[in-house]
Amino acid sequence: MRIVVVAPPRSGNHWVKCLLSRVYELQWRGGDRKAIARADEYREHVAGGGFPDNSIFHQHCRFRSDLADAILETPAHLVTVVRNPYDAFLSYYHWVQVRDPREDEASERGAARPRSRMIGRAIDDPEVLAFLADDYGPMLMKANDWLHSGRALVVRFEDLNRDPVETMQRLTDQIAPVARATIEGAVETCRLENVKQQRKQLSRTVRHGQVGESKQALGPEHLDIFRREYGEQIRSLGYEVREPAAVATAAGGTEA
Repeated sequence: MRIVVVAPPRSGNHWVKCLLSRVYELQWRGGDRKAIARADEYREHVAGGGFPDNSIFHQHCRFRSDLADAILETPAHLVTVVRNPYDAFLSYYHWVQVRDPREDEASERGAARPRSRMIGRAIDDPEVLAFLADDYGPMLMKANDWLHSGRALVVRFEDLNRDPVETMQRLTDQIAPVARATIEGAVETCRLENVKQQRKQLSRTVRHGQVGESKQALGPEHLDIFRREYGEQIRSLGYEVREPAAVATAAGGTEA
């Protein structure tokens, strides 16, 4: 069995990858061993033994029909993870703050990434707001394209938080059914504290934020940008577009 998890950053990719790898006893592929995001290079990578049977990896690439074809023809299962865009942005902001800048500076492409403008800045800093307005859109496009492609099995981050066992039961029933006890064991193993102990390289960057925490962290300026720039994409992903007035109401002591 082979599985590819593909979704934008901070959607819950590591969590889903951990769960599926434990359920099906799959080896993680990553770094130089991870397949790349073009169909021709993917096929070359597989032919060279880079994606052996009984393994799993995750990607953040955008949807391409020929790439999806190549993955499914491997054969491999495609899984995408969808997360509330407001929470995903907040998680991305926090990830940028703890990421070692030297990891980006090691390459010319990395040093020029738009996310660099957020480093060391408060969540409501003009540069952070500018990144949200100018550069966050492609992540929502990726999420929408994979969600509506009809090529990938869909998992919602919020469902995993609410009931991980039942959510994984539904997912694995579409891949290859397993005993509920197997899923329960995977859920226990893949708790955040356990994953950080098992894989030290993830201890700094993997952050399991709470569903809805962006309601307290994002201000009217953020909500206005989301509504103005990304309202259609948010609704297409299946989430409600938040209005800035809702924040003021919540601040006054009434539940928003």
